[in-house]
Amino acid sequence: MLISSSEQHIEFLEKQVLGSVKKTFDDNQLLFGFMVMGQAIEIMGSYLDDKPMRAKQQSLKRFSIAINRLFPKSYRDANQSSFLYYQLRACMTHMFVPTARLSLNAGRQTKEKPHLYVKEGVMYLYSEDFLSDFTSAVQNLQNRISAGKLKLKNISSGEINS
Repeated sequence: MLISSSEQHIEFLEKQVLGSVKKTFDDNQLLFGFMVMGQAIEIMGSYLDDKPMRAKQQSLKRFSIAINRLFPKSYRDANQSSFLYYQLRACMTHMFVPTARLSLNAGRQTKEKPHLYVKEGVMYLYSEDFLSDFTSAVQNLQNRISAGKLKLKNISSGEINS
């Protein structure tokens, strides 16, 4: 299947990207929810650069461009020196565990330890806060596609039968 039209890209972002992330959290898979979200941020960044969707060695650039252009400023600040990329996306993708520099938490932030807060070198991430901001970022990207503000790239996709 070839994903090429605006409608197909919007559906892909809604079902495959956002839907996959939501499903992991709905299934109480906290670790995998954060891990899939890190991967999905990179996918979102691939819409914002000028390289083919399957271009190699673009992970860091694509993650960063998505954080910088689609998420609130607090994420850009949290990603200084590519912190979120290395701690959330890279380490969790390759090891399936967070590093000692991340605290992954279910639910919403607390007053004592807010979302993206760093204490003693550990950043606190909360699933509901992150998912809410992620959902807004996906909607932002979908709106750009709907408005014709992005040059769409074709995505070749195999079947997914569930």
